[in-house]
Amino acid sequence: MPKVSIIVPVYNVEKYLDRCMRSLLGQTLKDVEIIMVDDGSPDGCPALCDEYARRDARVKVIHKQNAGLGYARNTGLDVATGEYVAFVDSDDYVDLEMYEKLYVTAIRTESDVVYCGFNRFYSENKVIHYTNVNSEHVYKGEDVNQLLLDFISSSPKCKKDWKYEMSVWHSIYKREIIKENNIKFYSERNYLSEDIPFQVDFLKAANSASYIPDTLYYYCMNNASSLTQSKYSNDKLERSMALYNLLASKTRDFDKECLRAKRFFISYMRAHLYGISAMDIPYNEKIRLMKELNDKDIWKTVDSYPYSALNKNSRLICFLQRNRMYATALFYVKIILFIKSILHK
Repeated sequence: MPKVSIIVPVYNVEKYLDRCMRSLLGQTLKDVEIIMVDDGSPDGCPALCDEYARRDARVKVIHKQNAGLGYARNTGLDVATGEYVAFVDSDDYVDLEMYEKLYVTAIRTESDVVYCGFNRFYSENKVIHYTNVNSEHVYKGEDVNQLLLDFISSSPKCKKDWKYEMSVWHSIYKREIIKENNIKFYSERNYLSEDIPFQVDFLKAANSASYIPDTLYYYCMNNASSLTQSKYSNDKLERSMALYNLLASKTRDFDKECLRAKRFFISYMRAHLYGISAMDIPYNEKIRLMKELNDKDIWKTVDSYPYSALNKNSRLICFLQRNRMYATALFYVKIILFIKSILHK
């Protein structure tokens, strides 16, 4: 049994795949298996995957019809044999000591899952480090449920929307728990995020978790031309609503008012507004999209949230959106995006 199975969905990343694979094949933890899932990639990736398998016996390759990231990860889970499993996006890469550090921590602390910090990679000269803990933290019992909620969003008392940066790629998960509880990824084509429901399902079944401060994963902004790469669409709005309803149903047992799911949804509504503002479309079309975004039934979903507890910026944007002050909201968001673009240069 390998210590860690590393699942790598592959789709249209020919330019970045070698960087990713060199970081995985060079791990200081040698006892790993690397499962490359070719999700019907239209470029040269299928042949590259087969070449890696010929070079190194630890590499397994699965070729499948395209179905998206979430289902590609599920395909990898179906054949994984490791004690723990990890997920890497094929246009990213990892520190050469990442899986040794995570695995050693998991064994020493008897943790079902171990998280680490990560790096947002823009270029060799611009790498931003993100770590949510200053020292190693171990969570047991009820603390695991609290960690679960903090991954969804912060409590109303906290001014920041998230206490922890959350994704499945900066962690390892005990495969036995995934298998026994039949934990699978949802499709990102139906829900705005495939990571968060998986995280919630796993932590609900877990008994312990650890978080280390080391920034070991490199999340690469390969096509990042602006702070708002993703544009707004009605499809994204529908997937946001679907994700909110899913998270609310999964957490209602220990968050009766679904405040974490509601805050998560409110932050996504704000992100949609940013997306509309950044779109290169006529002004009246932006107003039309804001009206679509501002459907009363959508805001009714989260009406019970204590908006007064949000920070001033979030509170003002919510006020402008809910009261249909479209022109003012667009102007305010434009200022925010301009300031952020200067700070991120």
